[in-house]
Amino acid sequence: MKAAVRSKKSKGSFCHPPLLLLIVAIQFLVIYSPTLDQYMVMLTTDEFIPEPHLRCDFRDNRSDVCEMEGAIRILGRTSEVFLVAPSLASVVAGGGGGVNATGVDANATRWKIQPYTRKGESRVMPGITEVTVRLVTPEEAPPCDEWHDVPAIVYSNGGYCGNYYHDFNDNIIPLFITSRHLAGEVQLLVTQKQLWWFGKYREIVEGLTKYEPVDLDAEQRVHCYRRAIVGLHSHKDLSIDPRRAPNNYSMVDFKRFLMWRYALPREHAIRMDEEPGKKPRLLVINRRSRRRFVNLDEIVAAAEGLGFEVTATELNSHIPEASATVNSYDVMVAVHGSGLTNLVFLPMNAIVIQVVPLGRMEGLAMDEYGVPPRDMNMRYLQYNITAEESTLSEVYPRAHPVFLDPLPIHKQSWSLVKDIYLGQQDVRLNVRRFRPVLLKALHLLR
Repeated sequence: MKAAVRSKKSKGSFCHPPLLLLIVAIQFLVIYSPTLDQYMVMLTTDEFIPEPHLRCDFRDNRSDVCEMEGAIRILGRTSEVFLVAPSLASVVAGGGGGVNATGVDANATRWKIQPYTRKGESRVMPGITEVTVRLVTPEEAPPCDEWHDVPAIVYSNGGYCGNYYHDFNDNIIPLFITSRHLAGEVQLLVTQKQLWWFGKYREIVEGLTKYEPVDLDAEQRVHCYRRAIVGLHSHKDLSIDPRRAPNNYSMVDFKRFLMWRYALPREHAIRMDEEPGKKPRLLVINRRSRRRFVNLDEIVAAAEGLGFEVTATELNSHIPEASATVNSYDVMVAVHGSGLTNLVFLPMNAIVIQVVPLGRMEGLAMDEYGVPPRDMNMRYLQYNITAEESTLSEVYPRAHPVFLDPLPIHKQSWSLVKDIYLGQQDVRLNVRRFRPVLLKALHLLR
């Protein structure tokens, strides 16, 4: 930018008539011009209302999402999002004017969304706040209290919030999919906001938005935007489909995002052929409650005997510390449960070994923690325990249906499955039977 240059003036030039007129004009503007508040009212009153663009997808089996552009008003206390149209007649008839809602009546002028990524789950969705998206005329729209130059994302922080697996699967990864391409220029409007949650995952949230998330339920003001998304995109368990994500983001991109946010130093696991003499590091995650390894010392000794440097821990709940710990290892072993979610912090080419408890849990285990490592450029091994390795053998006779046929228990109720197979069971690992799995992990690290 060029520096200002002050021109020279002859003596008495300040008395020239043109200059006097300029001074009088400035004084008039100062005295009679509208205040900032009055100016904002004028802007609100005379605002140009563009044709609205609305794209809602109610057919996805994981979440409902509405994306919109135009004159948008969001009123938190009533959980309403208003999309203003110059004339409803021009956009409703035949679904014109850029309004497109799939899976519902395309001619409707209001849509209800529960902005949480567990669509259809009767155990949790009845407790999710419902948000109404309304197509309205300028006369029906509430006046703006606060304008924003960035897009808004409206979603729920309720549901299974607090469960480590669900925090990543239902909130964090969908937030990454929906907002990462906006490079922080987005504001989160959160229903059922849990303040502690935003403290726990502060590094992640601040990597996705430069602005303080709004507690939408407590918000009395009308926030106005030109672009908004209601709901979060979700593809599959702990994973991303690059074909459906903005900028073709993948789980490898998500892992690198976490490495950036938590300053994790290791992008790749050990390559033993390139680092002779260095031991691969193995992390055994033990649980605080059920599904614990009851013979942990025996497992550690067996792994050390094969050449691993082994640590057994429950992991700290402080995410920066836990992420740094996990990132320093090459192999992670854990019984099926939320602790396996920490695999997102492992380096590329690392190995995840999931120990699957008794009770026909193999399919669930594969969906939740078996597929994701492959999408993150990691390797996955699965070990299914026998009845003799389950402490359920100390509770039920071997002829009990718990051992002979778990399928009717699954069909009867998930609560029963959760109570028996996830809530009563610990693991006494047969280290001789488990040994080939550890040898396979060593082979994969070469």
